Amino acid sequence: MKRLIIVCQLAILTEVIYCHHFEKFEAPASPIENVAQLVMSLQQELVNVRRELRNRMDTMKYELTCEIRNIKDAFTKQKGELSSKVDALSLELTAYRKRLKRGLKRIGMQNDEIKGELRSQKAEISAVKTNIYEARGQVLEKGNMLLRKVNSTNNTLVCHLTDLRIKLFKINNNLEFISNEHKELREIITRRYHQPKTYNSEDYGERVLPGCTYTPLDTLDLENLHFNGTYNATSTRGPTSRTGIGVTENNWDKSVTDLKRLFPTMPEDCKDDKKKYLEYAPIPRDCKHVFDLGLMADGVYRIQPPGLSSREVFCDHHTAGGGWTVMVARRKMTRHILFNRTWHDYEVGFGDPDKEYWIGLKALHALTDGRPHQLRADMEDWEGNTAWASYSFFSVAGPEDKYRVKVTGYTGTAGDSLRHSNMQMFSTLDRDNDQENCGGKANCTSIFPGGSCTKGRGGGGWWWGRCACAQPTGQYRRGRYQGPETGITWWHWKDSNYSLKSLVIKIRPME
Repeated sequence: MKRLIIVCQLAILTEVIYCHHFEKFEAPASPIENVAQLVMSLQQELVNVRRELRNRMDTMKYELTCEIRNIKDAFTKQKGELSSKVDALSLELTAYRKRLKRGLKRIGMQNDEIKGELRSQKAEISAVKTNIYEARGQVLEKGNMLLRKVNSTNNTLVCHLTDLRIKLFKINNNLEFISNEHKELREIITRRYHQPKTYNSEDYGERVLPGCTYTPLDTLDLENLHFNGTYNATSTRGPTSRTGIGVTENNWDKSVTDLKRLFPTMPEDCKDDKKKYLEYAPIPRDCKHVFDLGLMADGVYRIQPPGLSSREVFCDHHTAGGGWTVMVARRKMTRHILFNRTWHDYEVGFGDPDKEYWIGLKALHALTDGRPHQLRADMEDWEGNTAWASYSFFSVAGPEDKYRVKVTGYTGTAGDSLRHSNMQMFSTLDRDNDQENCGGKANCTSIFPGGSCTKGRGGGGWWWGRCACAQPTGQYRRGRYQGPETGITWWHWKDSNYSLKSLVIKIRPME
């Protein structure tokens, strides 16, 4: 049974293969013959496939051999070309290496020459520096010697002036006798020529002698009218001069009316010590004058602005050429002074020049009136950083214009925080002159209650305008803080809620 099944399966397979490979198939007589024919056809197919495969493999082998030969020839050719290029590059590199070596050698020689020149120039600079230091020492020594000589000469002049003053007092005390003699001579001359003269209080009561002698004296020029010392009442020629020429009535009248001179008087109460009214050299008007006199060390000096009494200020002689008069100084101190003061305090000035102070509006006007100044502000924060701002023009008007300020020409690293103060009037707690004070103006709003920048910014006086960006007179605080803007600020460097560690503003006359 199994064999029959296998024979049937072979018959079916043979029929399928034959129908697939041949167009015409005739059914065989028996399954065995079909299998035999199928096997023979398969063997023939295998032979054909093997032959075709061998032909194709031979063709591919020949093609591959030709391709490999072509590639080998091309590679050989390229290898030759690359070898020639490598040789050329090698030659070029060798030549370049030689040139580089020669260039490095020349550079080394030039470097040695430069080192030698720098060494010699350094030695020359060191010698020049040494000479400058020596010359500076000599100049300072000569300056100190000159100052000592000036002081000694001043003391000598003071002694001589004291002697002269004492002699002047003695002369003034003797002028009473001369005045009486003068009166008697005038009465005699009047009686002689029968022309009585009258004198009012201006001739007597209003004129006093220098010093403490308040004796009336007619101001006849005694230097042009000299007497022999005695007078003959019966003489018809009148008083005679040293030259022997008689003095006529017309000459006398001319002497009385034309040759008038007022003697100097004591400037203070006559009960004071007379020796203190000696004349000394004028006090410097500002720190630039102090610097020009040869006093080049920073510190407190006494100056006298034009038309004002003398006062002490701090002079900065090391910043940007020296000669700076400090206008307002805020520094880190153990105890700080208050800057929320009245108009009068800001006019006359307050504080200690060696610590914190304000120079005064009157002094600023006296120093800058008719003499343009420049302004500089130096500041430091609590992290140790510094900045500065300089202005090429600074002036302060008088009290009639409420000390209006003009400040222009900014340069520096801190930013222009004074531009909003330009052409503004000064304001304090008791005198509000800023632009925040609306005063009933329409469409005017203020950021502070009452429209006062001074009250809103901690009470310090300043040229506020519309509450300016700089606040040197604020309350001393440490670094950044929260709340109202009341610290010492320079808005363009640090914002309005950062109080600086130090802020010093100074002025100097323009060259």
